[in-house]
Amino acid sequence: MGFKLIAADLDRTLLRSDGSVSDFTRDTIAACRNAGVEFTFATGRMYCSALPFARRLELQLPLITYQGALLEDAEGCVMHALHLPQELAGAIAEILRKSEMHYNIYSDEKLYFSTFGQEVLDYARHIGVQPLEAPQRLGQLAVTQFGVFAEPALVSQLQQQIVAQFGDAVHTVISGGKFLEICHPEARKSYGLARLAEHMGIDRSQIIAIGDNNNDLDMLRYAGIGVAVANAVPAAKAAADLLTASNDEDGVARLIQQIVL
Repeated sequence: MGFKLIAADLDRTLLRSDGSVSDFTRDTIAACRNAGVEFTFATGRMYCSALPFARRLELQLPLITYQGALLEDAEGCVMHALHLPQELAGAIAEILRKSEMHYNIYSDEKLYFSTFGQEVLDYARHIGVQPLEAPQRLGQLAVTQFGVFAEPALVSQLQQQIVAQFGDAVHTVISGGKFLEICHPEARKSYGLARLAEHMGIDRSQIIAIGDNNNDLDMLRYAGIGVAVANAVPAAKAAADLLTASNDEDGVARLIQQIVL
């Protein structure tokens, strides 16, 4: 069965380490789309952070952002959105405040920080979003996601606490060892891909997914072919069907040339 869609993670997958998309990758993706295989992102980034790359690549499909919680195209048309229930979000926020770890709140394309140390300011600069000060109480904020930065042992301990208290009411994933994301239980990249496949009228076997980290595992297993870049974590390589070159070697583009072009 011919492939109809390629979905790629952004950081450490499509983007080079300096945060750029090479001309070679841009031209290869354009050729891929001209050949009848569509392309989109499946990223943990905020929509507003992924949008400039979508515009550079002239993508037409909805972008899968916030780990699958939001599907929105480059023209601002929202296809699907998930938020944490208000009471649940408030309970999680209280736990995060008491933990004394740094946490982010993602709400309506705004990024709120609990603290403003250099590491988290570098993160905000990296994704191109100006952070605001987190409120003491959520009030009417519609929370798409929480993010927690801390040392691996502390992050793992907090994840266990969240899962023990809220179970299947939330989805949690740790990326890079130090970043815990807490979101709606259906907010997974595979869920976003499934909604997009339904919209396009295609089967999951017609999808290629490319990623590098723990938050990509479910979509690598969901797609017809799951691909890990050479710089991926061991778990992503184990979940993948194929390996491609690293992000700094334009692995996504090379994979497209190999399979599509």
